[in-house]
Amino acid sequence: MAAAGCTTRPGVGVATMSAIVPASSALVLPAPGTYSIVSVVQRQYTNAVEQQVALSTSAATSGQNFLSIQAFGPAQTVAMPAGTLAFKPVRHSAIRAEIRTYFPGRSLPISSNFVRNGYGPFGYAYGRGAGDDGCLYGWQQIRSDVADRDRMRDLGMIQIRLRVCQAGASEKDLVEMMYGYTIVGGFSGATWNPYGTPASVDSQVGGGEPLRVPFEERKVPVAARTQQRVPATHRAEERAPVRKVEATDTSNGVIVPSPTGGTAASEGEAVVVPSPVCVTGAAGSATCR
Repeated sequence: MAAAGCTTRPGVGVATMSAIVPASSALVLPAPGTYSIVSVVQRQYTNAVEQQVALSTSAATSGQNFLSIQAFGPAQTVAMPAGTLAFKPVRHSAIRAEIRTYFPGRSLPISSNFVRNGYGPFGYAYGRGAGDDGCLYGWQQIRSDVADRDRMRDLGMIQIRLRVCQAGASEKDLVEMMYGYTIVGGFSGATWNPYGTPASVDSQVGGGEPLRVPFEERKVPVAARTQQRVPATHRAEERAPVRKVEATDTSNGVIVPSPTGGTAASEGEAVVVPSPVCVTGAAGSATCR
């Protein structure tokens, strides 16, 4: 007994199946530019991992915005496992029970619209919360086809839930949250692939007829097309003053022929009169020609 009393005993532990993990360990992320991650609570099962990603909330409606994910696959065994997570198919009765849990006293009718995001079809319910809040509850099950699961592959499965309220948000605004979230975690290997066989690549990608961007032609106004540009030389001529030629009265004048032999008045030239040349002789007399 003395020897037993000296043995080391284990320390005190927290009897819980949940743990808070860093935001970087979140298996699903909200749509970019929408809500920030407040905390991530993870629960480990022997056949699945469950996370509730708490999102920022500023609405008047009581309750926490969150994205939750259940990823079914070969989870690691922990010291105090939560057992096995039961698979629950999506049924409207179960969805209505979840809506009553997360929106007590509120009416959120289930939409009859057929919608799908990058992971496949999903469903949602939209209604009004406190004040002018818009509230949405969305759900999605991601699972491969039965034919793929019969070959003992693609056995994984993912369940997604979204609960969100936002002041003044419309149905269109909140449905975008279901289109925009991203699943960033899962189980490796083809055996636990929940997405099934990847779709074939479009035959038009990387081949086919050339694709051209339709450019819109610039339209020139009618007034600009009809206006003609006048050359600079023509504009200079239009601005140059026109000299007026006044008629010369030659009735009493003497017309002196120009040195070139033409009539000055008829040619419009100036009259040139040659100066006399005078020579003084020996006797002192001057002779002019």
